[in-house]
Amino acid sequence: MSLDEIATGQKAQILSLNGLPRAMRKKLMSLGILPNTTLTIVRRAPLGDPIQVSAPGINLALSNGQAKAIEVDSL
Repeated sequence: MSLDEIATGQKAQILSLNGLPRAMRKKLMSLGILPNTTLTIVRRAPLGDPIQVSAPGINLALSNGQAKAIEVDSL
């Protein structure tokens, strides 16, 4: 399942970032967004894009396209 399929307020564990371009993978990994990291969907913009997510020590916004490329497991 991809990150964009997780409901607001729910948690998910990252399985893979391989669907993202290399530069974006490196950027997220430098921010601590790594496989096995638990993310929480904080909120979605009124039209659903972008999505605000939180991880330990960080809050960030991801576009729907980026969220679709992140493989997760719902917790």
